Amino acid sequence: MLRISTQHFLFGGGRLSKYAKAIAPDAEKIVRDKFGSLPAVHLVLNGDTSRMDHLVNTAEAQLLTGINPTQVNAVSRPDRHSRRAYGQTSIDRDGVLIVLQIPNMRHESDVAETLVHELVHAHQLGDRSARELHLKYLGHVWGRQPMKPNTLTAYELLIQQREIEAYDAEALAAQL
Repeated sequence: MLRISTQHFLFGGGRLSKYAKAIAPDAEKIVRDKFGSLPAVHLVLNGDTSRMDHLVNTAEAQLLTGINPTQVNAVSRPDRHSRRAYGQTSIDRDGVLIVLQIPNMRHESDVAETLVHELVHAHQLGDRSARELHLKYLGHVWGRQPMKPNTLTAYELLIQQREIEAYDAEALAAQL
C-alpha cells in the first residue's frame, strides 16, 4: 500500500511534485515486480529542505524508547546529510517512510530515479528480520543501545550493499 502526502509546499508543490504523485504507483509496481513485496509505504513529498531530518528523525524516534519526538532536531544524527539529498528512507510505525526533497530535484528523471531508488530501500527494509535489525541499528545511532562492534560493521557493510543495489535499480526509472 502506498500513501502519498505533501508537506511544506505552496500551491501543491509545482510540476515535479505533481509528477512524483502521478508516477509513484507505477514506480511501486516496477519495484515490486523486480524485487518482490513492499511494506506499507508512506511517501512524503517535502518542499522544505530544512525539514527532512525532522520528518525522518520523528518517525524513528517514535519507534525507540527514551527519545522524545518533539526534541529530535536538538540532537541531529551525525550520519544525516539531508539538505543536499534527493530522498531518504527509514522505517516508521506503519512500515516504511520515504521523504523526497522535491526542491533539490531539477528534472523529471531526478524524481523518477530517486523514487525507484528509495522504493528499493523500502523493499530492503520490508521484511520482519530486516526491520528488527534496522531498529537495533537505530537504537545504536541514537545512543540508546550500542551494537557489538562486529555486528555494527556487518550491518554497515549491508547498508553499503543495499545502496549499490538501489543505485543499480535506478535504471528501471526509464520505464516510467
